[in-house]
Amino acid sequence: MCTTQNVGFVPTMGALHDGHLSLVAQSKKNCTKTVVSIFVNALQFSPDEDFEKYPRNLDEDLRCLSTLKVDAVFIPSAQEMYNDNFSIVINELKLSQKLEGASRPGFFSGITTVVSKLFNLIRPSHAFFGKKDIQQLQIIKKMVCDLNYNINVISCETVRENCGLAMSSRNQYLDNQQKERASIIYKTLRLGKDMVLDYKKYSTIIKEMTKKIEAVKDFKIDYLSIACSETFDEFSDDDDWGRVGFGDVGVAAAVIISCAVYVNKVRLIDNIVINE
Repeated sequence: MCTTQNVGFVPTMGALHDGHLSLVAQSKKNCTKTVVSIFVNALQFSPDEDFEKYPRNLDEDLRCLSTLKVDAVFIPSAQEMYNDNFSIVINELKLSQKLEGASRPGFFSGITTVVSKLFNLIRPSHAFFGKKDIQQLQIIKKMVCDLNYNINVISCETVRENCGLAMSSRNQYLDNQQKERASIIYKTLRLGKDMVLDYKKYSTIIKEMTKKIEAVKDFKIDYLSIACSETFDEFSDDDDWGRVGFGDVGVAAAVIISCAVYVNKVRLIDNIVINE
């Protein structure tokens, strides 16, 4: 994958879990040097979100990264990243308007701005991102292309708890019983995948997925989506899954089934990609 002289980069907000560490392992496996950043980026949090309460475990994070023998850890302060005169942000104007972007205004401009700054500071040849944050991943790939960064963005598989729940720093807010109950999210995505591959109608799939999640007490759906991987445009009952690429017609863009669900007050996201 990589040449003899390169730098792999894994940007994080800390509170590291096995998902983050799998990205580090991929970088170390394929790149000469590996740099990890730890920075809780206030720019991607809205005033009513959990910036102040976001998990911070710096000592444990550094212990894990030391065990993995990364070459450098970059831990900038907020002042170093955004000085008092900071006034420029980067906006993606299409993909960022849907799903996560619609639910969390300003979120993706915070992501693209901080990642572009980190790219400029670290100067990596390769950057590693997980597929759990699939919309973020696609937007970063678009930014790298549109802004002519000479960086290879590597997509890495979602790492899951034993129950199927996608690993996330916010899982630390949940106890073991809540995590087990939250496994319904992945089970629901798998149900949606099976129904798509069985050529069920879009509205029927969404209805059945909604019913499965809402049957769990204290679970609230922010969104459920079955969308095109290139545009994040929703499919509809007018779409023929065969033409999307599952039949003999040929392979088209991948289909992303994604969701955001509140488990009590903890917001979790996950997705499954079909025909990747």
